[in-house]
Amino acid sequence: MPQNPAPRSAKRPFRLSALITLTTLLLTGTLLTLFQYHQLSRVMLSTSAELFERLNVQVETQLKILYQPPSQSLNLLSLGDLAKTRELSERLPHLPSFAQVLQDNPQLNSVYVGWPDGDYLMLRPLLAADNQNRFDAPEQASLMAWHVQNENGERSVTFLFMSQQLSIIEARLMADDGFDPRKRPWYIQAQKADEQIATLPYSFFSTRQFGTTLAKRAPNGAVFGADLTLGMLSKTLHEQRITPSSKLLIYSGDGTVIAYQDIQRLQHTAQANDLSLKRFNQLGSTLLAALAMDGYRQERRITRELEGRNWIIQQQRIGLRGIQDTYLAVLVPEDELLADAYRIRSQSIWLSVAIFLVLLPILWFAGRLRRQPDFK
Repeated sequence: MPQNPAPRSAKRPFRLSALITLTTLLLTGTLLTLFQYHQLSRVMLSTSAELFERLNVQVETQLKILYQPPSQSLNLLSLGDLAKTRELSERLPHLPSFAQVLQDNPQLNSVYVGWPDGDYLMLRPLLAADNQNRFDAPEQASLMAWHVQNENGERSVTFLFMSQQLSIIEARLMADDGFDPRKRPWYIQAQKADEQIATLPYSFFSTRQFGTTLAKRAPNGAVFGADLTLGMLSKTLHEQRITPSSKLLIYSGDGTVIAYQDIQRLQHTAQANDLSLKRFNQLGSTLLAALAMDGYRQERRITRELEGRNWIIQQQRIGLRGIQDTYLAVLVPEDELLADAYRIRSQSIWLSVAIFLVLLPILWFAGRLRRQPDFK
Protein backbone atom coordinates (compact mmCIF):
# COMPACT_ATOMS: atom_id res chain seq x y z
CA MET A 1 0.00 0.00 0.00
CA PRO A 2 1.23 3.53 -0.69
CA GLN A 3 2.59 5.39 2.23
CA ASN A 4 0.67 8.31 3.59
CA PRO A 5 2.05 11.75 2.74
CA ALA A 6 4.12 13.36 5.41
CA PRO A 7 2.09 15.47 7.77
CA ARG A 8 1.80 19.16 6.89
CA SER A 9 3.44 20.02 10.16
CA ALA A 10 6.56 18.22 8.97
CA LYS A 11 6.97 20.74 6.15
CA ARG A 12 6.71 23.79 8.37
CA PRO A 13 10.34 23.68 9.53
CA PHE A 14 11.40 23.84 5.89
CA ARG A 15 9.20 26.87 5.20
CA LEU A 16 10.40 28.59 8.34
CA SER A 17 14.01 27.85 7.46
CA ALA A 18 13.50 29.20 3.94
CA LEU A 19 11.88 32.35 5.27
CA ILE A 20 14.70 32.91 7.75
CA THR A 21 17.27 32.35 5.00
CA LEU A 22 15.60 34.84 2.66
CA THR A 23 15.19 37.43 5.39
CA THR A 24 18.82 37.03 6.40
CA LEU A 25 19.97 37.47 2.81
CA LEU A 26 17.83 40.57 2.38
CA LEU A 27 19.02 42.14 5.64
CA THR A 28 22.64 41.28 4.88
CA GLY A 29 22.39 42.82 1.42
CA THR A 30 20.75 45.94 2.83
CA LEU A 31 23.38 46.33 5.56
CA LEU A 32 26.21 45.84 3.07
CA THR A 33 24.60 48.39 0.77
CA LEU A 34 24.28 50.97 3.55
CA PHE A 35 27.85 50.33 4.69
CA GLN A 36 29.13 50.71 1.13
CA TYR A 37 27.13 53.94 0.70
CA HIS A 38 28.40 55.32 4.01
CA GLN A 39 32.03 54.55 3.16
CA LEU A 40 31.73 55.91 -0.37
CA SER A 41 30.09 59.11 0.92
CA ARG A 42 32.91 59.58 3.42
CA VAL A 43 35.52 59.16 0.70
CA MET A 44 33.76 61.57 -1.66
CA LEU A 45 33.27 64.20 1.03
CA SER A 46 36.86 63.88 2.21
CA THR A 47 38.15 64.33 -1.34
CA SER A 48 35.83 67.28 -1.98
CA ALA A 49 38.36 69.56 -0.26
CA GLU A 50 40.90 68.57 -2.89
CA LEU A 51 38.25 69.08 -5.57
CA PHE A 52 37.48 72.59 -4.32
CA GLU A 53 41.16 73.47 -4.16
CA ARG A 54 41.70 72.22 -7.70
CA LEU A 55 38.70 74.27 -8.85
CA ASN A 56 40.16 77.36 -7.22
CA VAL A 57 43.45 76.85 -9.08
CA GLN A 58 41.61 76.27 -12.37
CA VAL A 59 39.61 79.49 -12.01
CA GLU A 60 42.73 81.52 -11.24
CA THR A 61 44.51 79.93 -14.20
CA GLN A 62 41.63 80.74 -16.55
CA LEU A 63 41.58 84.33 -15.33
CA LYS A 64 45.30 84.65 -16.07
CA ILE A 65 44.67 83.28 -19.56
CA LEU A 66 42.04 85.99 -20.07
CA TYR A 67 44.31 88.80 -18.91
CA GLN A 68 47.89 87.90 -19.81
CA PRO A 69 47.87 87.81 -23.66
CA PRO A 70 46.11 91.19 -24.13
CA SER A 71 48.34 92.62 -21.43
CA GLN A 72 51.42 91.72 -23.45
CA SER A 73 49.84 93.15 -26.61
CA LEU A 74 49.17 96.49 -24.90
CA ASN A 75 52.79 96.74 -23.81
CA LEU A 76 53.89 96.34 -27.42
CA LEU A 77 51.32 98.82 -28.76
CA SER A 78 52.44 101.46 -26.27
CA LEU A 79 55.95 101.32 -27.73
CA GLY A 80 54.80 101.80 -31.34
CA ASP A 81 54.46 104.90 -33.49
CA LEU A 82 50.67 105.20 -33.26
CA ALA A 83 51.00 107.25 -30.08
CA LYS A 84 52.92 109.91 -32.05
CA THR A 85 50.29 110.45 -34.77
CA ARG A 86 47.99 113.49 -34.97
CA GLU A 87 45.53 112.90 -37.83
CA LEU A 88 43.09 110.14 -38.76
CA SER A 89 44.92 109.60 -42.04
CA GLU A 90 48.11 108.87 -40.08
CA ARG A 91 46.30 106.56 -37.68
CA LEU A 92 44.41 104.34 -40.12
CA PRO A 93 47.55 102.40 -41.20
CA HIS A 94 47.92 101.27 -37.56
CA LEU A 95 44.48 99.66 -37.36
CA PRO A 96 45.80 96.25 -38.54
CA SER A 97 47.73 96.08 -35.26
CA PHE A 98 44.49 96.63 -33.33
CA ALA A 99 42.69 94.07 -35.50
CA GLN A 100 45.40 91.50 -34.82
CA VAL A 101 45.07 92.02 -31.07
CA LEU A 102 41.31 91.46 -31.31
CA GLN A 103 41.79 88.37 -33.44
CA ASP A 104 44.33 86.89 -31.04
CA ASN A 105 42.19 87.75 -28.00
CA PRO A 106 38.50 87.08 -28.76
CA GLN A 107 37.68 87.75 -25.11
CA LEU A 108 38.27 91.48 -25.69
CA ASN A 109 35.42 93.89 -26.32
CA SER A 110 37.62 96.59 -27.89
CA VAL A 111 41.13 98.03 -28.20
CA TYR A 112 41.83 101.76 -28.22
CA VAL A 113 44.13 104.67 -27.48
CA GLY A 114 43.45 108.08 -25.94
CA TRP A 115 45.73 111.09 -26.39
CA PRO A 116 46.49 113.94 -23.95
CA ASP A 117 44.69 116.42 -26.24
CA GLY A 118 41.44 114.40 -26.06
CA ASP A 119 41.80 112.53 -29.36
CA TYR A 120 40.65 108.94 -29.36
CA LEU A 121 40.75 105.88 -31.63
CA MET A 122 38.98 102.60 -30.94
CA LEU A 123 38.48 99.38 -32.90
CA ARG A 124 35.76 96.94 -31.87
CA PRO A 125 34.35 93.74 -33.43
CA LEU A 126 30.76 93.75 -34.65
CA LEU A 127 30.22 90.00 -34.76
CA ALA A 128 27.65 90.06 -31.96
CA ALA A 129 24.12 90.95 -33.07
CA ASP A 130 23.67 93.45 -30.24
CA ASN A 131 26.66 95.48 -31.47
CA GLN A 132 25.33 95.43 -35.02
CA ASN A 133 22.00 96.80 -33.80
CA ARG A 134 23.44 99.22 -31.27
CA PHE A 135 25.50 101.07 -33.89
CA ASP A 136 23.14 100.49 -36.83
CA ALA A 137 26.03 98.93 -38.71
CA PRO A 138 25.88 97.74 -42.33
CA GLU A 139 25.24 94.00 -42.52
CA GLN A 140 28.57 93.27 -44.17
CA ALA A 141 30.58 95.20 -41.56
CA SER A 142 32.73 93.11 -39.20
CA LEU A 143 34.64 95.89 -37.43
CA MET A 144 33.96 99.44 -36.36
CA ALA A 145 36.51 102.18 -35.74
CA TRP A 146 35.50 105.13 -33.56
CA HIS A 147 37.62 108.26 -33.95
CA VAL A 148 37.43 111.51 -32.01
CA GLN A 149 39.48 114.47 -33.28
CA ASN A 150 40.10 117.69 -31.38
CA GLU A 151 41.37 120.52 -33.58
CA ASN A 152 41.37 124.22 -32.76
CA GLY A 153 38.76 123.68 -30.07
CA GLU A 154 36.40 121.83 -32.40
CA ARG A 155 35.56 118.15 -32.06
CA SER A 156 34.64 115.75 -34.83
CA VAL A 157 33.38 112.20 -34.24
CA THR A 158 33.58 109.56 -36.97
CA PHE A 159 32.41 105.95 -37.17
CA LEU A 160 34.17 103.80 -39.76
CA PHE A 161 32.44 100.51 -40.56
CA MET A 162 34.91 98.03 -42.02
CA SER A 163 35.19 94.56 -43.43
CA GLN A 164 37.32 91.87 -41.81
CA GLN A 165 40.14 93.01 -44.13
CA LEU A 166 39.73 96.61 -42.84
CA SER A 167 38.27 97.94 -46.08
CA ILE A 168 36.02 100.91 -45.27
CA ILE A 169 32.39 100.08 -46.08
CA GLU A 170 30.90 103.28 -44.69
CA ALA A 171 32.25 106.42 -43.02
CA ARG A 172 29.67 108.13 -40.84
CA LEU A 173 30.01 111.54 -39.17
CA MET A 174 28.35 111.44 -35.76
CA ALA A 175 27.05 114.05 -33.36
CA ASP A 176 29.39 114.89 -30.51
CA ASP A 177 28.35 112.74 -27.55
CA GLY A 178 30.76 114.45 -25.16
CA PHE A 179 33.07 111.47 -24.78
CA ASP A 180 36.48 112.53 -23.47
CA PRO A 181 39.02 109.75 -22.87
CA ARG A 182 40.87 111.92 -20.35
CA LYS A 183 37.90 111.67 -17.96
CA ARG A 184 37.60 107.90 -18.08
CA PRO A 185 38.88 105.79 -15.15
CA TRP A 186 41.33 103.79 -17.26
CA TYR A 187 43.03 106.96 -18.55
CA ILE A 188 43.22 108.63 -15.14
CA GLN A 189 44.68 105.55 -13.44
CA ALA A 190 47.19 104.84 -16.21
CA GLN A 191 48.50 108.42 -16.12
CA LYS A 192 49.38 107.95 -12.46
CA ALA A 193 51.15 104.60 -12.89
CA ASP A 194 54.40 103.56 -14.49
CA GLU A 195 53.22 99.99 -14.96
CA GLN A 196 50.18 98.62 -16.73
CA ILE A 197 46.98 98.90 -14.69
CA ALA A 198 43.65 97.09 -14.51
CA THR A 199 40.56 98.99 -13.41
CA LEU A 200 37.78 98.04 -11.08
CA PRO A 201 34.61 97.03 -12.96
CA TYR A 202 32.70 99.99 -14.38
CA SER A 203 30.12 100.74 -17.08
CA PHE A 204 31.58 101.23 -20.57
CA PHE A 205 30.62 104.53 -22.20
CA SER A 206 29.39 103.33 -25.59
CA THR A 207 27.78 99.97 -24.78
CA ARG A 208 26.86 100.39 -21.09
CA GLN A 209 28.23 96.91 -20.50
CA PHE A 210 30.13 96.28 -17.31
CA GLY A 211 33.75 95.29 -17.53
CA THR A 212 37.31 96.00 -16.61
CA THR A 213 40.03 97.73 -18.62
CA LEU A 214 43.71 96.98 -19.02
CA ALA A 215 45.61 100.20 -19.74
CA LYS A 216 49.21 101.20 -20.37
CA ARG A 217 50.65 104.70 -20.71
CA ALA A 218 52.98 105.34 -23.66
CA PRO A 219 56.15 107.45 -23.26
CA ASN A 220 54.46 110.54 -24.79
CA GLY A 221 51.44 110.33 -22.44
CA ALA A 222 48.95 108.57 -24.73
CA VAL A 223 47.16 105.68 -23.04
CA PHE A 224 46.38 102.36 -24.71
CA GLY A 225 43.50 100.29 -23.39
CA ALA A 226 41.66 97.01 -23.90
CA ASP A 227 38.22 96.20 -22.51
CA LEU A 228 37.18 92.87 -21.05
CA THR A 229 33.50 92.47 -20.19
CA LEU A 230 32.26 90.83 -17.01
CA GLY A 231 30.32 88.51 -19.30
CA MET A 232 33.60 86.87 -20.29
CA LEU A 233 34.57 86.42 -16.64
CA SER A 234 31.14 84.95 -15.91
CA LYS A 235 31.47 82.58 -18.86
CA THR A 236 34.73 81.34 -17.37
CA LEU A 237 32.93 80.54 -14.11
CA HIS A 238 30.07 78.81 -15.91
CA GLU A 239 32.53 76.47 -17.61
CA GLN A 240 34.03 75.49 -14.24
CA ARG A 241 30.81 74.41 -12.52
CA ILE A 242 31.11 71.09 -10.68
CA THR A 243 27.44 70.05 -10.80
CA PRO A 244 24.34 71.38 -12.63
CA SER A 245 23.05 73.38 -9.62
CA SER A 246 26.38 74.53 -8.23
CA LYS A 247 27.00 78.27 -7.94
CA LEU A 248 30.27 80.10 -8.50
CA LEU A 249 30.84 83.80 -8.07
CA ILE A 250 33.72 86.20 -7.78
CA TYR A 251 33.16 89.20 -5.55
CA SER A 252 35.09 92.00 -3.91
CA GLY A 253 35.57 92.49 -0.19
CA ASP A 254 32.46 94.67 0.06
CA GLY A 255 30.31 91.97 -1.56
CA THR A 256 30.11 93.50 -5.05
CA VAL A 257 29.74 90.64 -7.52
CA ILE A 258 32.29 90.75 -10.33
CA ALA A 259 31.41 87.49 -12.06
CA TYR A 260 28.41 85.16 -11.81
CA GLN A 261 27.00 82.48 -14.09
CA ASP A 262 23.87 84.56 -14.76
CA ILE A 263 25.30 87.81 -16.15
CA GLN A 264 21.85 89.45 -16.41
CA ARG A 265 21.54 89.43 -12.63
CA LEU A 266 24.76 91.34 -12.07
CA GLN A 267 23.58 94.86 -12.80
CA HIS A 268 20.63 97.00 -11.85
CA THR A 269 19.51 100.55 -12.53
CA ALA A 270 20.08 102.98 -9.71
CA GLN A 271 19.05 106.61 -9.47
CA ALA A 272 19.35 108.80 -12.56
CA ASN A 273 19.43 105.63 -14.71
CA ASP A 274 23.00 104.92 -13.63
CA LEU A 275 23.96 101.27 -13.77
CA SER A 276 25.69 99.66 -10.84
CA LEU A 277 26.76 96.17 -9.90
CA LYS A 278 24.90 94.20 -7.27
CA ARG A 279 26.16 92.68 -4.08
CA PHE A 280 25.60 88.98 -3.86
CA ASN A 281 22.78 89.35 -1.35
CA GLN A 282 20.90 91.19 -4.14
CA LEU A 283 21.05 88.45 -6.78
CA GLY A 284 17.60 87.07 -5.98
CA SER A 285 18.92 83.96 -4.26
CA THR A 286 17.90 83.22 -0.67
CA LEU A 287 20.93 80.95 -0.49
CA LEU A 288 23.37 83.77 -1.27
CA ALA A 289 21.45 86.24 0.88
CA ALA A 290 21.75 83.91 3.87
CA LEU A 291 25.45 83.45 3.20
CA ALA A 292 25.98 87.22 3.06
CA MET A 293 24.68 87.58 6.62
CA ASP A 294 27.99 86.15 7.86
CA GLY A 295 29.96 88.91 6.13
CA TYR A 296 31.80 88.99 2.83
CA ARG A 297 35.44 88.68 3.85
CA GLN A 298 35.34 84.99 4.65
CA GLU A 299 37.82 82.22 3.96
CA ARG A 300 36.21 78.97 5.03
CA ARG A 301 34.64 75.66 4.06
CA ILE A 302 31.31 74.86 5.69
CA THR A 303 28.12 72.85 5.20
CA ARG A 304 24.77 74.63 5.47
CA GLU A 305 21.16 73.53 5.07
CA LEU A 306 19.58 76.14 2.83
CA GLU A 307 16.66 76.08 0.40
CA GLY A 308 15.79 72.56 1.56
CA ARG A 309 19.21 71.11 0.65
CA ASN A 310 22.58 70.62 2.26
CA TRP A 311 25.19 72.80 0.57
CA ILE A 312 28.95 72.50 0.75
CA ILE A 313 30.31 76.05 0.63
CA GLN A 314 33.85 77.28 0.17
CA GLN A 315 34.95 80.91 0.17
CA GLN A 316 38.57 81.67 -0.61
CA ARG A 317 40.59 84.72 -1.50
CA ILE A 318 42.00 84.77 -5.03
CA GLY A 319 44.15 87.07 -7.13
CA LEU A 320 42.38 89.17 -9.77
CA ARG A 321 44.15 91.98 -11.59
CA GLY A 322 43.07 95.42 -10.51
CA ILE A 323 41.12 94.21 -7.48
CA GLN A 324 43.25 93.31 -4.50
CA ASP A 325 40.48 92.15 -2.17
CA THR A 326 38.79 89.47 -4.31
CA TYR A 327 37.09 86.23 -3.28
CA LEU A 328 35.79 83.11 -5.01
CA ALA A 329 32.69 81.45 -3.55
CA VAL A 330 31.76 77.91 -4.60
CA LEU A 331 28.44 76.42 -3.48
CA VAL A 332 27.64 72.80 -4.33
CA PRO A 333 24.53 70.84 -3.26
CA GLU A 334 25.61 67.76 -1.34
CA ASP A 335 23.10 65.50 -3.06
CA GLU A 336 24.58 66.33 -6.47
CA LEU A 337 28.14 65.92 -5.23
CA LEU A 338 27.18 62.49 -3.83
CA ALA A 339 25.06 61.55 -6.84
CA ASP A 340 27.28 58.54 -7.62
CA ALA A 341 27.00 57.32 -4.04
CA TYR A 342 23.21 57.66 -4.17
CA ARG A 343 23.11 55.81 -7.47
CA ILE A 344 25.25 52.93 -6.18
CA ARG A 345 23.12 52.70 -3.04
CA SER A 346 19.89 52.51 -5.05
CA GLN A 347 21.33 49.94 -7.43
CA SER A 348 22.55 47.77 -4.56
CA ILE A 349 19.19 47.90 -2.77
CA TRP A 350 17.32 46.96 -5.93
CA LEU A 351 19.82 44.16 -6.56
CA SER A 352 19.15 42.76 -3.09
CA VAL A 353 15.39 42.95 -3.67
CA ALA A 354 15.79 41.26 -7.06
CA ILE A 355 17.78 38.41 -5.52
CA PHE A 356 15.10 38.02 -2.85
CA LEU A 357 12.33 37.90 -5.46
CA VAL A 358 14.25 35.35 -7.55
CA LEU A 359 14.98 33.06 -4.60
CA LEU A 360 11.45 33.25 -3.21
CA PRO A 361 9.72 31.21 -5.99
CA ILE A 362 12.68 28.81 -6.17
CA LEU A 363 12.41 27.98 -2.48
CA TRP A 364 8.62 27.83 -2.73
CA PHE A 365 8.90 25.35 -5.61
CA ALA A 366 11.45 23.30 -3.66
CA GLY A 367 9.01 23.16 -0.77
CA ARG A 368 6.27 21.94 -3.09
CA LEU A 369 8.51 19.14 -4.33
CA ARG A 370 9.15 17.99 -0.78
CA ARG A 371 5.43 17.74 -0.18
CA GLN A 372 4.93 15.29 -3.05
CA PRO A 373 3.92 11.78 -1.69
CA ASP A 374 6.45 8.99 -1.95
CA PHE A 375 4.93 5.92 -3.77
CA LYS A 376 7.88 3.63 -3.43
